[in-house]
Amino acid sequence: MTVWTRQKQNLGHNRILSRFVDGYRDVDHVTARGGSYVRGSGPVLMAWPDPADIGEFLTWNHNKVRALCVIAWDADTIRPWVTQVKPAILGDNSLWDHLSPALDPVVEEALRSLTMTVNHNNTISAGYEKDQVVGSFLALHDAGYRLEGDLLSGWAVANGWSGNNARRLQDYAERIEGGARPRTRNSKGPKVVDYYRKKAAERAAGELVD
Repeated sequence: MTVWTRQKQNLGHNRILSRFVDGYRDVDHVTARGGSYVRGSGPVLMAWPDPADIGEFLTWNHNKVRALCVIAWDADTIRPWVTQVKPAILGDNSLWDHLSPALDPVVEEALRSLTMTVNHNNTISAGYEKDQVVGSFLALHDAGYRLEGDLLSGWAVANGWSGNNARRLQDYAERIEGGARPRTRNSKGPKVVDYYRKKAAERAAGELVD
């Protein structure tokens, strides 16, 4: 079994978790700063991650994680991820009675399209990948659609985006919502929004399935 914390000292802040790691030889402790690579297949307990941490960890270890349990430090931080993944809630589930609002179906279709278009081995902070993301986001924004960064990031992590790219996705959304217009060599315009609307309507009618 593997226990993840962001930094090594985080483990010492919780006596129960620290005793658990120290008390069993077959429990490994990994940190984000140490690379987060697990040695073998098995269950993983992630203590106090944000959605991007989860995405980054699964990017490098998806074929080794047999089960994932997440300890939340701030329910609102991971609420968008919980909304998308719908995990089993252990213990008191009152914090999760109210999940995040659903993404607008048109915005979600844009994310589905970007998921298929960009190379997830590359960063979206430059080059073709940046042009695709920024071009789509600007087109949606200009058409009146709201870009909610935390919801976009939570959806991205739940659908296979790496943590770093999920963070950048949220950053682009928040910057655009704040009035910035990041540079892009792919100004998509209203036609791409019409395409997203068409796909959203087809999915709502049951003509598209994942």
